[in-house]
Amino acid sequence: MDKYALLFPIIFIFHDMEEIIGFGFWLDKNRNMLKNKYPSIAKTYKNFSTEGFALAVFEEFIVCTIVSVLALYTKITVIEYIWLGGFIGCAIHFIIHILQSLFIKQYIPALATSIISLPISILIIYKCFAKVSNVDFIFTMCILLGIAIVVINLKFAQSLIGCFSKNI
Repeated sequence: MDKYALLFPIIFIFHDMEEIIGFGFWLDKNRNMLKNKYPSIAKTYKNFSTEGFALAVFEEFIVCTIVSVLALYTKITVIEYIWLGGFIGCAIHFIIHILQSLFIKQYIPALATSIISLPISILIIYKCFAKVSNVDFIFTMCILLGIAIVVINLKFAQSLIGCFSKNI
């Protein structure tokens, strides 16, 4: 897994740059459509700013990088498995973006890099699973913990967007 560890932050930032660059413009253009068709989504982004979004991405990138560096340099199996869970969570995130775009029937900033990053991520996940000799309770719990960290951190990062955007 260690030869793939630093690909997580690289793939993550590649994907999130598309979102940082395009989401604000896309949201401004599509805010009324979201309010009319998807009010809960519109509510999530009512206090959106590109600066707040960039802060949230930066926070996520720091967490992603710390876990990746720990997995690479400590060689502690549990941390490697948590890293793999986080990477799986990131791949699920790509799938969600692809489904969001299909659901609203239009391009969203995140789609292009999700389509590019998903097959690469699946290949890396497959190769990591192939190196695991014993899929046991510890492995499963660490994978689930890694995925949970991604989900919880994403919620935290989304709250940063609102807090930061209100104060600028």
